[in-house]
Amino acid sequence: MSDWIRLLVKFKGKCIECKKEILAGEYALWSKDSKAIKHVKCKTQSAEMKEEKPEVQEVQELECFICGRQAGCAECGFEANCNRQVVSQACICSQCLDDRQAYANYRRAFVEKARKVAKVKIE
Repeated sequence: MSDWIRLLVKFKGKCIECKKEILAGEYALWSKDSKAIKHVKCKTQSAEMKEEKPEVQEVQELECFICGRQAGCAECGFEANCNRQVVSQACICSQCLDDRQAYANYRRAFVEKARKVAKVKIE
């Protein structure tokens, strides 16, 4: 809910949006709660900018199971169907996947991680 009211300015002030001066005798918007003033056009411009800005969604990046670098979730072929909140944390980056020893490297990484978790000797 907005408390901005349109009024005729009696004393000069500084616009909270554009930081330019508002002269006495101009119409402007004033907020009782914030004790701030802004140009009428600044309210319109800021509303238009909010409408134009697409909502940016941050891509949660998983770590590569083998090397620990970013797995490249944004470029992944399964990205559209991937729910990173529930997906396995065992994704592999394209660089590790392209390696001829990808499976052996994955097995080695799995065994190393299992050792740390279980704190036992795994052969």
